[in-house]
Amino acid sequence: MTEISDILFKKLESEFILNRDQLAPIVNGFLNEFQIGLKTPSKGLATMIPSFVTQLPTGNETGTFMSLDLGGTNLRITAVQLLGDGHVKVLEVKHSPTKELKTGPGELFFDWIADAVEELITVKARHLFQPDQVSGKETLALGVCWSFPVDQTEVNRGTILRMGKGFTLQNTEGRDLATMFHEAFERKGLNVKVSAILNDTVGTLVAHAYTNPRSRIGLIFATGVNAAYPEKVENIIKLDQQVRDKYPAGTEMLLNTEIDIFGNEDYLPLTSYDITMDKSHNQPKFQLYEKMMSGAYLGELTRLIAMDFIKNDALFKGQIPEGFDEPWSFPTMYMSALERDVTSTRQVSLEKILGKYHFEQQPSLEDIAILTRICRIVSTRSALLCSCAIAALIEQQGLVTKSNADIIVGMNGSTYEFYPFMEERLHRALRQWFGVEISDRIRLEITSDGGSVGGALIAMLCC
Repeated sequence: MTEISDILFKKLESEFILNRDQLAPIVNGFLNEFQIGLKTPSKGLATMIPSFVTQLPTGNETGTFMSLDLGGTNLRITAVQLLGDGHVKVLEVKHSPTKELKTGPGELFFDWIADAVEELITVKARHLFQPDQVSGKETLALGVCWSFPVDQTEVNRGTILRMGKGFTLQNTEGRDLATMFHEAFERKGLNVKVSAILNDTVGTLVAHAYTNPRSRIGLIFATGVNAAYPEKVENIIKLDQQVRDKYPAGTEMLLNTEIDIFGNEDYLPLTSYDITMDKSHNQPKFQLYEKMMSGAYLGELTRLIAMDFIKNDALFKGQIPEGFDEPWSFPTMYMSALERDVTSTRQVSLEKILGKYHFEQQPSLEDIAILTRICRIVSTRSALLCSCAIAALIEQQGLVTKSNADIIVGMNGSTYEFYPFMEERLHRALRQWFGVEISDRIRLEITSDGGSVGGALIAMLCC
C-alpha cells in the first residue's frame, strides 16, 4: 500500500470509525427527538406516530387471520395460521397493479384488491380457513399494512392522504381507508373486516413478539431504516387528554418512531462525502441519518470515497474506469460482494463487480484490497450508526435498569440480514456503547415476514 493511500485511509478512518464519545451526541440527540415527537401532533411529516395497538402477542394464540401489504410495486394478501408456541403457517397471493389501476377510479382499485382477497380465501389458502369463513358466514379479520400516508385516528380508522409512488387514485383522498375496503368487500360479497391499519415496523415488533414475547424493539435495517417500541400512553402527550384517559394507568402503546427522519447537522458527524451525496439527492437535507447508514446509500458513499482515492493516484493507477464516475453506478450489493469475496485471486470481484466498468488496465489485487477496505469502513460506520438507534430505544425504555433479563430486538431487513459481517459489527458497536456485561444481554433476533405475519397478528389482537 502506498504512502498516499495510507494517509487517505488514516483520514477516512478518523472520520468514519466513531468512538463512544462521538456516538454520544447521536444517542442523546435521538433521546431528545423522542421527547419532541411525543408532544408534536402527527400531521404531515411526523415522528413517534401512535399505532393504537396496546397489546403484544403471547405466542400461544391460534387461528387464521389475514394481512394485506400494499407498497409502491406489489400487493400481497396473506393468510397466516397461528399454530401456537410461536409457530405460524403462511400462504400468500401476490399481484402488481397496472398503471391504469394506479391512476384510475379508487373504487376499481379497491375492487381489484377485493378480488385478490377472494382468491386467497376461496382458492390459494382455502384449506387454512374454517368452512364458515370461506362461505362468508363468519367474519374474517384483516390487518392492513398501507405504505402510504394515512392520518390514523384509531387502530382501524384513518384518512387517506395524497399517496405518491405513482398512485393518483381518483375519489380517495380524504376518505376513510377502512370504509373504502369495506365497500369493496360488500360489492364482492366478502365478509371481511379491517381490524387494524399498521406500519411495517410495528408489524415487525408484533411478529417477533409472537416468537419471543419479551421483544421490546422492532427494527428494520434495509434500503431504509425505521423502528418501533412500546411507550406508556401517559407519555404520549400528542394524544388528546380524553384519548389518554381511556386507557388504564401503565398501558403501553406501540409507536412507529420514523427514526429515518431523525438527525440534523447539529449532532450528526457528517463528512464531506455525506454532504456531497446529500446535495446530489432530489431531497437534500431530508433523512440525513438514513443517508449515512442505510442500504440505499452505502454504495454511493463508497463510490465517492473511491473517486477521491483515484484522483489522488491511490486507486486504479489514477484512472477513472468508464462508468464509475456516474452517480449511483456502484450499488451496495457490489460492496457486499467485495467483502464476501475472500479468495486469494479475487476473481469474483474482478469479473462480477469490476467487470461492469471499462478499465484501460486491469485492476490489481491491491486495487481490489483498497476498494474492499473502503467498503469495510463505510459499512462499519453503518453498524455504529444503527447501534445509536438501538441504544436510544433501550435507554428510552429504561431496559438496562428495569431488570437483568435479556433485551430482545426483532431485526428485519436486507442490510442487516445479508450484508456480510453486519451482525457482528452491530454487536461490537453495542458493546462499545454499553460495555460487555450489558451488551451480552442484548439479543438481536431475525424477524421474518414482519408486514404479513405482524399484520395478521395485529388483526387478531384488535378483534
